Amino acid sequence: MKNPSHLALSLLCLLPSLAIAQEAADRAKTNPMARLPLERFSETRQRPLFSATRRPPPLEPVAVRRDPEPPSQPEPPSLMLVGVLIGGQAPRALVRSGPADKVRNVEIGDDVGGWRVVEIAPRRVVLARDTRTSSIALFEAKNRPAKAPANAKPRRPD
Repeated sequence: MKNPSHLALSLLCLLPSLAIAQEAADRAKTNPMARLPLERFSETRQRPLFSATRRPPPLEPVAVRRDPEPPSQPEPPSLMLVGVLIGGQAPRALVRSGPADKVRNVEIGDDVGGWRVVEIAPRRVVLARDTRTSSIALFEAKNRPAKAPANAKPRRPD
């Protein structure tokens, strides 16, 4: 049989460890984070929560895959329809690129700035390229100066 003092001394040594275990269990009940090991909070230790210099870790650049842009569609040529000749032979249109340019005589099927003449009517010419079409009217509004609104009063010179 062991000495009762040895038994008492052994119990006395175990008492603090039991108290520490009980304290940890009480903390775990009141704070669920207390159960987690400190190694899980390494980021918090490295970058304190309430520090003014706290910044998130730099993001890895993400490669953005861009689809190639479709080739831009060429604009129809900037033409002015000067006149249309319909009669004896195939219809013809008189077109001009700009005020200083010469008047050009075109027929159906002719190429004008990469666009093909597909129709000549008494007051318009239709050009086509691939699946697009463009119509140029005789005396088209965009070629005329802008009109004053109907309710505008005439200006008197000052």
